[in-house]
Amino acid sequence: MQPRILAVMAMTATIVIVAAGTVATGVHAQGRTPAGGQGNLNLGYGTGEAKGYAFLLPVAPTSGRPHEISVDLRPDSTLPPPEQWTWHVDTPPNQLKAMLTTTWYAQASCPDALTLLQVTGPGGVLTQNPLHNPIWGNFKTQTFTVDTIVGVCTDWANANQCALGDPGCETYETFSLVGGVAPATAADRLRLKASCGGGPLPTIDYAPKLSLRCNRVN
Repeated sequence: MQPRILAVMAMTATIVIVAAGTVATGVHAQGRTPAGGQGNLNLGYGTGEAKGYAFLLPVAPTSGRPHEISVDLRPDSTLPPPEQWTWHVDTPPNQLKAMLTTTWYAQASCPDALTLLQVTGPGGVLTQNPLHNPIWGNFKTQTFTVDTIVGVCTDWANANQCALGDPGCETYETFSLVGGVAPATAADRLRLKASCGGGPLPTIDYAPKLSLRCNRVN
């Protein structure tokens, strides 16, 4: 089964999730159509064998905007003319990893037993242990690779070589990145895997969002 991909706003450790007691097995909704609405969903009780579910949601910043980071670039040397400068990212990789680590919410439930809950992404593989059914809670993980961030900023700076203070020299640029969409790559996604006693649930890929600012500094 091919994984589904969901585009979401972004927000490395073991997943820490809280267990709960019971889970509803069916929903029946009937009622009036809200003012200005187009109609009732008119959901009924499910038929056939009950199925499990699992999903992720980003814990968005209080601003409601995508996660934002700012990265500094410096020239390797200022001895050649500015049009020959080579710019590099000055922010250390470990600091970049910390800046790219955000908070997500996970939830899963099975009609029998939850046997696997796992998230794979740029920060590695996170596997929930112990498992409870149902289960939900927050966890932290890295959402974009360091290579993607370095590549986007250095490509921009070296394609527009100039010295700070020169007329027309752009001192910064902001990029709106989406995991799996160029200039980001498929490695900049989170993959959720979950299984119930009766078998695996559909694998889902999540595409985080990031606002990246690349700054030239002296």
